[in-house]
Amino acid sequence: MGPVINHRFDGQVAYVTGASRGIGLFVATHLASVGATVVGFARSSESLVDEWMTVEQADVSDPEQIASAFERATDRVGVPDLVVTFAGVAEALGPIQSVDVDDWWRAVEIDLRGTMLTVREALKTMLPVGAGRVVTVYGNLGDRQGENVSAFACAKAGIARLTEMAAAEVAATGVVVLGIHPGFVRTPMTESLAWGEEGTTWLPSFGVGAEDRWGGAEAAADLVLRVASGEADELSGRILRINDDIAALVHQSNENSDHRRLRLDLD
Repeated sequence: MGPVINHRFDGQVAYVTGASRGIGLFVATHLASVGATVVGFARSSESLVDEWMTVEQADVSDPEQIASAFERATDRVGVPDLVVTFAGVAEALGPIQSVDVDDWWRAVEIDLRGTMLTVREALKTMLPVGAGRVVTVYGNLGDRQGENVSAFACAKAGIARLTEMAAAEVAATGVVVLGIHPGFVRTPMTESLAWGEEGTTWLPSFGVGAEDRWGGAEAAADLVLRVASGEADELSGRILRINDDIAALVHQSNENSDHRRLRLDLD
């Protein structure tokens, strides 16, 4: 990971979903602190009160709500230079054969459908101006074997593919689509997984040593700023992690254009 980005982002407009708590709130507030005009999206506007942000209420899994929220936001502050999709949940825990199917699908809807709809609206605003950066949010349960958290894992794997596909579709338009893995950060969601009733029942090892392993959201915010600065534009379609050496990855990608973070090993 390179040095912390310390220049200003005055004049940039950033939309952040899931901005009412956790990493989304931290990143939205940090973007505002370095000069960006920030619109924070949340399901309840009452849960998102911050003097640094413009607030828009929307359920990201509802296409009409997210489209209307984007329209209101562009009227209020302008077309976004950056859109970050932090809205998501890690719910519907338990074995596939017994988990409630509606709860499972709703969890996927919020995370994967919500990301797709947000990316969709972002591209619809950015493509006409030929500029913009879209950042999706990944989780490594999408690329490793695990149990009892299939909704989250499937949604995150889908987000990785969605990111690749969207980047390919907008190549050479001036719009960049990247994913980030924010790391293991202490948030209300991860606290629930570590110590909540469902979490301790179905993911008993998750909370073991969590307080020693948890990091802050600063590294994720720094990575978002690096993307916003254009440092990672050549890596459109990739999933970036907080400890990645972006310059080295750019060089590696130039050597091998098919280099990606997520591939199925069929050997």
